[in-house]
Amino acid sequence: MLNGLLVAANSVISLSYFIIAFLIWIPFLQGQQKSSLVLATILVFFSCALGHGGHVWMFASSQHSPFLLKFQVGVDLLTACIAITYIALRRYFSFLVDAPLILNQTQEKLEVANAELKDLNTKLESLVLQRTLELSNANKDLAAKAEERKQMIAALNRSNAFLKAQQEAGVDGILVVDENKQVVFYNKIFYQIWQIPEELVKQEGNNRKILELAIAQSVHEEEFINKVNYLYQNREITSRDEILLKDGRSLDRYTTPIYSSEGTYYGRIWFFRDITERKTIEEELSQSKEFLQLLIDIIPLAIVWKDCDSVCLGCNQKFAAIAGLNTPDEVIGKTDYDFAWTKEEADFLRAWDARVIKSNQPLLHMITSQRQASGKQVWLDICKLPLRNKDGKVIGLLAVSEDITERKADSDALLASQNLLKQKAMQLEATLQELQQTQAHLIQSEKMLALGQLVAGVAHEINNPVNFIYGNLQHVSDYIQDLMNLLQAYTQEHSNPSEALLAQMKDIDYEYLIDDVPKLLSSMKLGAERIREIVLSLRTFSRLDEAAMKAVNVHDGIDATLVILQSRLKTTTGVNIQVHKHYGNLPDVECYPGQLNQVFMNVLCNAIDALETEANLANPVIEIQTEIKEQNHVVIKITDNGPGIPQSVQQNIFNPFFTTKPVGKGTGLGLSISYQIIVSKHKGNFNFTSTRGRTQFWIEIPLFQNPS
Repeated sequence: MLNGLLVAANSVISLSYFIIAFLIWIPFLQGQQKSSLVLATILVFFSCALGHGGHVWMFASSQHSPFLLKFQVGVDLLTACIAITYIALRRYFSFLVDAPLILNQTQEKLEVANAELKDLNTKLESLVLQRTLELSNANKDLAAKAEERKQMIAALNRSNAFLKAQQEAGVDGILVVDENKQVVFYNKIFYQIWQIPEELVKQEGNNRKILELAIAQSVHEEEFINKVNYLYQNREITSRDEILLKDGRSLDRYTTPIYSSEGTYYGRIWFFRDITERKTIEEELSQSKEFLQLLIDIIPLAIVWKDCDSVCLGCNQKFAAIAGLNTPDEVIGKTDYDFAWTKEEADFLRAWDARVIKSNQPLLHMITSQRQASGKQVWLDICKLPLRNKDGKVIGLLAVSEDITERKADSDALLASQNLLKQKAMQLEATLQELQQTQAHLIQSEKMLALGQLVAGVAHEINNPVNFIYGNLQHVSDYIQDLMNLLQAYTQEHSNPSEALLAQMKDIDYEYLIDDVPKLLSSMKLGAERIREIVLSLRTFSRLDEAAMKAVNVHDGIDATLVILQSRLKTTTGVNIQVHKHYGNLPDVECYPGQLNQVFMNVLCNAIDALETEANLANPVIEIQTEIKEQNHVVIKITDNGPGIPQSVQQNIFNPFFTTKPVGKGTGLGLSISYQIIVSKHKGNFNFTSTRGRTQFWIEIPLFQNPS
């Protein structure tokens, strides 16, 4: 048991020495207690720990070797020696061992301190240099600011000089009073206006004294002093009024408080201006204005003047009355939309205003209808004139309006009368034109009637002998044929005629006579038939027995006309005019046959005349085409390839007595009467188209004139 206690005690002691040695060794390694004494202390504790550890190992071992025992005794002795030496020499250990070490450490610290001191010195020199530079810059800035301040003082003095000169040169008397009611500034105009001696102002310099002198000159002294006291008590008020002096002068007084930008009250400034002359001028202007207003009120016209925005600046009593206002002053500031007229009328008037102002030109005598304040709609004659300043710039306009309702009514009545007279004149002209056309038609009709009667009479007179001749030609032919047959039979029976008979046969050329007589009879028959055809065509064309409307074949009328014109179907150069007929399948047309044939004659004659004038035309052609249109109209187209109708002639071609032919060659009635016959008599259409090398007339009439 004792052995166990020893082992435990030595174990605890050995462990304690080891812990103490490690606790001292760790700071030593970190350099915190790095000295020879500390190192010796660590070695002593480690040796003690090892000694006691050896005892623990020896006590714990079951066999005690003599060598181990001796070794343990040696260790203990060594530990004891080390401990005694450490205790004996501990006082001198630091001096003998630590002094060089401390000296080295001190030298190292001194070197570090010297380096830090050198670095600090360098920084100090840099800082001093920087401070010196900053001080130099500050001195320069200070000098610049001093110069700037000097310039500012000079500018301020200059400004004060200008301000003082301006105050002295102005027309206003100026008085400046500080917050203590002491005079701090005044100009010469001030004491000249108030007639205060300058010496008195300089001596006193007191607002109260100056105030007393001013009050003494005012007509309304009590009102004057009350107003001044009120303004001093109410510092923030700005005031302007007029003062009437006992000597008859009028002063314009204006005062305002003086505040700094921070709102500090520094006093009050007073401005005084002698407005006696201006008041006199204003009074004269007022009288002139009243006189001018009286003049324009007397004028019976409505007058108003406006600015460039069409805002009214004034008017006369006439305009005020029609606008629904009591006095002319009420018109100021109003526009046309504020008056009695409608919005459309106001828009119209404003548009006129803008036009006058923009163009800088007057608009005169514009007639318009406008509603009045009474509700009456009247007619006005309005003139708008631009108003210009001395530089010629438009600054407004003047509008003058006159009520022309009665005049307009008279004018309308006169215009209506003129229109009625004009209509009657037009009716008379139309009647005259119709009369001329009727006259021309009658002339042509009488002419055609006389011609028709002549043609009919000639045809009738020719027809009888022609019929007689034509009727007997067949009998004569039969008789001669019988006689020839008899002569032939006689010749055959008497083959040997006498010499006298042969001589007579030779004298009469018997064989030629026998051969030519049938041919002669045939030619006479053909001539008689041609005469009969011409007579029939004349009768067909004249239609004296067909003056009433009746249904006829229009192709017969065209053919009859062509037969009559057969002798003209050859130009002056000897070229035959070709007639190409393209007839359609037409029913009988209800018409006036004689008049319709007259139309065909006129159109065909004009076509032939046109082709005769074209000398270089190698192949003159007239085309006649008929067709049915819309099952109830017949169309006859007559076309030629002549030179055409000039544009200048086309618009007059249907006018009566208009002709391009020389005197004696035409009357100018043919196409005019043809137009009347087709359009008026037959309710059709008669027109033409013409270009170079092609002229076409087309005649269109209904199949039936009476639909019933």
